[in-house]
Amino acid sequence: MRTTLHNRNAIDIAAGSFVAATIAGRRTLCLKVDRVGKEHTNHYLVPLDPVDDRRSLALVYIDPEDEMTAVDGISFAFADEVSGFVPEVGDAFSCAAGVFLKVIDDPQSQRMHAYVDIATGMLRARMDRHAERILSWSVSRI
Repeated sequence: MRTTLHNRNAIDIAAGSFVAATIAGRRTLCLKVDRVGKEHTNHYLVPLDPVDDRRSLALVYIDPEDEMTAVDGISFAFADEVSGFVPEVGDAFSCAAGVFLKVIDDPQSQRMHAYVDIATGMLRARMDRHAERILSWSVSRI
């Protein structure tokens, strides 16, 4: 993982950026995502590598002042897999609005699932009903 020279606060890192953070005691490559509410923005991480089981991909809430390291030279790689199926947790899928990653939502949100807009790093609700194709995905180092 190629990282920048210093840590920055979560609030200072753009949604959709790859970051390195310690989760469950191990250094993990994550995607930083945001959810804009009526009065404030909540910041989360989606752990990507290493991940023991993609079916357990879940949002990890972070405080805006939490420090993390931005990581350069990382991107997603996607390939068509199947069409006509409902996405499960850990699946990426395409629809008219773009490409999304289905994850388990923060328990405090009172939603079961969240959908990460890969292009923007923003969270959206109930996108799987519009899924056209399930995509296989991987994290690529450039």
